Amino acid sequence: MTFSVKVNGLERLQKKLRRLGKSVQEDIAKKATGKGAAIIRDEAKNNAYKAPKPYRVYNSDGKGGKTCTVVKPGHVGRSIIMKRIPASERHGLTSKHIVTVSNSKEIPKGAKQIATFVEYGINMPQPHPFMRPAYDNKRGEAKKEATKILLEEVQKEWKK
Repeated sequence: MTFSVKVNGLERLQKKLRRLGKSVQEDIAKKATGKGAAIIRDEAKNNAYKAPKPYRVYNSDGKGGKTCTVVKPGHVGRSIIMKRIPASERHGLTSKHIVTVSNSKEIPKGAKQIATFVEYGINMPQPHPFMRPAYDNKRGEAKKEATKILLEEVQKEWKK
């Protein structure tokens, strides 16, 4: 069984896009991918597991001892960010954003590791996935909004 999708007018759209300046193309793509990533980021933040009460994290202090930090509930959700990928890492794409967990948003550092534990259930009675479900639940909406921005912004530029 095979499926095919035909998009009418795509060649014409590509020709018009090529006429736009490179900086205009990049600005439009940045807006579009940013909007799509923001939708998925917000869903992940809403879905992230929130501990019922503060908990302690023990870390090595680098001198043979341990430090203890009390973590407020919601630490992982507050650390979910979207990040624009630099041109050198985009492999030919005009714009690319990712949704990830930042280690630097708040103390204690290490939200990315804690997020992995939560997502996959490592050292927990059960997993509490939030990143993959956010993508699965919102990818259609994200794509629709990104496409809408692309069309609107290209139309604005053509009218200039």
